[in-house]
Amino acid sequence: ELFNPGSTRHAIIHDYARWCAFSATRSGCPFKAKKDVYPLIDIPDYEELLSSNHSWSTARFLDWHEKYTLQINKASGQIIGVGWATKLINVYLKTIVYVGRIGPASLIDCIHPPIDGGLWQGIKQAYETEKDILAKTHTVSKIKDITSYQIYQSILAGCELITQHKGWKLIEIEKLWTGTSYKS
Repeated sequence: ELFNPGSTRHAIIHDYARWCAFSATRSGCPFKAKKDVYPLIDIPDYEELLSSNHSWSTARFLDWHEKYTLQINKASGQIIGVGWATKLINVYLKTIVYVGRIGPASLIDCIHPPIDGGLWQGIKQAYETEKDILAKTHTVSKIKDITSYQIYQSILAGCELITQHKGWKLIEIEKLWTGTSYKS
């Protein structure tokens, strides 16, 4: 279903996706205040992405994603960094596209998983003997250390190796996320 901000359902999902992205900053992000984070979440032209009738390719989406990642980082005065900028976009899109089913169906094949400690841990646990995967996914181990879009793309390349093996969409690597795990 295409993005329609006038629809009650869409407005609720959009607001929830923004809140999820904001909530993702609670641990380790240099910005935590609503007044600092929400304007950064709102920088990407989500309407362009979600309301178009054409099919999105992985390459075209990657261009869109990189453009807005760099704009978010620039708007933060280079403080938030590439890693946190990607996380804001990816959590928003995970929520509105994958969970909320808003936007062209082709987007589900394109969107990226939010990269964070929980995903890194899950990948490491599941692929501890797969050095080719870990060499890409674990080039760094903290969001703040994703200092360039090239580092981010290397992490994605490792994630794509996993999805090819499993037959998953890239966003479905989230199945490995350990962020809600706990020991009793």
